[in-house]
Amino acid sequence: MEKQNTISIYRERLAQHQAEHKKYKRKSNFNATARLLVFVAAAIGFYFALSTTVLVVSAVLFSTIVIFLILVQYSAKLENKVQWHREMTLINEENIKALNGDYSSFKNGKLYADAAHPFSYDLDIFGQNGFFQTINRTVRPGGERLLANWFTQPLLEWNKIEQRQHAFKELAQKPGWRHKFLAHARINQLDEAAETLFKQLSAQKVGVPAWISSSVLRWGVPLLTIASVILAAWQLIPVGYLILFVLLQWGLVGFAMKYTKKADAALGRTEKIMQGQKSLIALITNESWKSEPLSEISSAFQKGDEPAMHSIKQLAAIIKSFEYRNNLIIAVIANSFLLWDIQCITRFRRWHAKASVHMTDWMQALDKMDAMVSGGAYWQNNPEFCIPRFDPRHQLESKELGHPLLPEQKRVVNDYSFPEGTLFHIVTGANMAGKSTFLRTVSLNMVMAMAGLPVCARNFAFKPVAVFTSMRTTDSLSKDESYFYAELRRLREAYNRIRKDERLFLVLDEILKGTNSEDKRKGSVDFLTQLIQYDVAGIVATHDTQLGELAQQLPEHFDNYCFEIEIEGEHVNFDYKLQPGITQTMNAQLLMKQMGLIK
Repeated sequence: MEKQNTISIYRERLAQHQAEHKKYKRKSNFNATARLLVFVAAAIGFYFALSTTVLVVSAVLFSTIVIFLILVQYSAKLENKVQWHREMTLINEENIKALNGDYSSFKNGKLYADAAHPFSYDLDIFGQNGFFQTINRTVRPGGERLLANWFTQPLLEWNKIEQRQHAFKELAQKPGWRHKFLAHARINQLDEAAETLFKQLSAQKVGVPAWISSSVLRWGVPLLTIASVILAAWQLIPVGYLILFVLLQWGLVGFAMKYTKKADAALGRTEKIMQGQKSLIALITNESWKSEPLSEISSAFQKGDEPAMHSIKQLAAIIKSFEYRNNLIIAVIANSFLLWDIQCITRFRRWHAKASVHMTDWMQALDKMDAMVSGGAYWQNNPEFCIPRFDPRHQLESKELGHPLLPEQKRVVNDYSFPEGTLFHIVTGANMAGKSTFLRTVSLNMVMAMAGLPVCARNFAFKPVAVFTSMRTTDSLSKDESYFYAELRRLREAYNRIRKDERLFLVLDEILKGTNSEDKRKGSVDFLTQLIQYDVAGIVATHDTQLGELAQQLPEHFDNYCFEIEIEGEHVNFDYKLQPGITQTMNAQLLMKQMGLIK
């Protein structure tokens, strides 16, 4: 019911923006028609005015030009409105689709998939239909990388986890603000090249000689040139003086060309994108924030001699002045009379000296907010999930724990408790009984909790811990490495970390799958009994019911759980409910018969 209420909110916002989009689209079309009519009327009026006085001709031209320019400016405003409501419409449509299980609109983070990572590959965090795709709403490259990092390197300090929870919760309560942030960021899309350029701006060397930027040169030569134009027009000086001053300006511009090109390359063609950054900063700094992480993001834009808004506005104007040089006519006129290139590089040099050092911090603050927005959206879109709590007595204490990637109507939940200490739960069960899904359910929810997110449970208390899984070990032909050796290498990685006194929560699915049953059982027993010398805990799923005997031999360190099945003739029923003890049923032969593999 709560999720349906959330969908209703999005649908209401969708209807509003669709109506606004249509309204401004109609106005835009009408404006285009009006401009055409003004142009036609101007041509007709000019034709008839030719037979009258010069004053009438001038009046017709002036009035039509003014009207046309007004319509052009209004057209730009209308287009901005059309684009704005188009993006807001898409944002609400995408959220509605996501709440109905369709996440195809969002990037899946497959670039961050790493089979060697301690847990992300096993837990389906990245890739098509992975967890990252369900939460990712980022628009900025840096924001996407940061969000991915929150799930590959989750927090282990409870106070930091709690701070992030507060930030996500605060953003969840501001859906309108989040959507504005996304719309601004999408309209002025920041690509990888522009991001790199802005973040490395402070490292750019602006070695402009001081004399080129001197006020005497920058203002004296243009004033003399303009004065020569006036004096030559009144025939008070020969035209040669005017030509001399123009040639002097071009000589100075030519001398400064290498500095101009370097500065132009450092800034790129990014004036519109920079205007977008200004809009995002204004949106953040004009909002009142209560949580510490969001307040820190906002305060980051106040660092420096001048607020970020002012500095970014200056930089946008400087970039635009450089972009005027792309118009050959404007470039020739401006450099002939105003030393335009030198004016540009001087403004950039002065801006760079006082503000560029803060540019990286400002961009990173925007990236952080971009990632935070995703967490806020996930919090709002999953109202039935619970907020994790800290419990020093339990590694995990949960009620109705389920897998967040499974649809609610198909999700089977379990109550699951794991006390603090050196302990392993041995989970046995038949094929397809739910062991591997359960391992991923526990592990993924723990990672989500350490990222500051709500989790798929009715109640969830835990103690932060580094998670390490071994579930999907693969062989590597390129490394001449067998499946069995690859698994041993992964277990050795975990063991080395444990021996360095790092507490891990190990999640192991069928240890030593690459060897025979007897060797596998002995090796598994030896490995697990070796581990209990250290501060370690975890879950081990296995088909080998004999491994459950460890609970009888070392009851203080091992406990048994299982997933049972019910066999009725030729049918196998799965309930996917976790039970204490060792499984009593297996189903391999029956499943093979059903598939026609054996008789």
